[in-house]
Amino acid sequence: MDNYLKLNDNKVYILFHKPKNIIGSLISLWTLGKYSHCEFLINGKVYLADVLKGVTEVDYKEKSNVDIYELHEHIEMNDILDFFHYNKGKKYDMDGIIGSQFLWFLNSHNEDEFFCSEFCLNAIDYALQFTLTYKLKSLEHKGYNKFSPNRLFKYLKEMELIKERIRVITVG
Repeated sequence: MDNYLKLNDNKVYILFHKPKNIIGSLISLWTLGKYSHCEFLINGKVYLADVLKGVTEVDYKEKSNVDIYELHEHIEMNDILDFFHYNKGKKYDMDGIIGSQFLWFLNSHNEDEFFCSEFCLNAIDYALQFTLTYKLKSLEHKGYNKFSPNRLFKYLKEMELIKERIRVITVG
């Protein structure tokens, strides 16, 4: 069941997008899930890795194809924002998305670039002081680039770092 509440200030939300176009549909199909993109929402601003703009921020606009989840309270807003500001302007990791999601045997990846789920998971791990693990390996060693939006969603649910989906009430 969805929770119905207004988004709170100074909370960190993660947004998972369902596809709206052919590229998003192909990503969802390939990664065997319903999501094709993810990003953070804090105080009316979206923090993301964008194909054209790289790591950037934009104003939040409500969309019907987005599921919103509040992140666990141990993931502090200031840490997510610090990670964003440190990486702001870095390019989109096209090699990483192709090399880790489609041609995984190549394992190509640029350490100074991000695609959406790679950016979000890296920021969350940073906020938790790099304590996240996967199959008894730190995520730093596993590789943040191994997580698609769908895999990230499942991982965050399993680790109890997100709660139930939030249905946003538009006040106005």
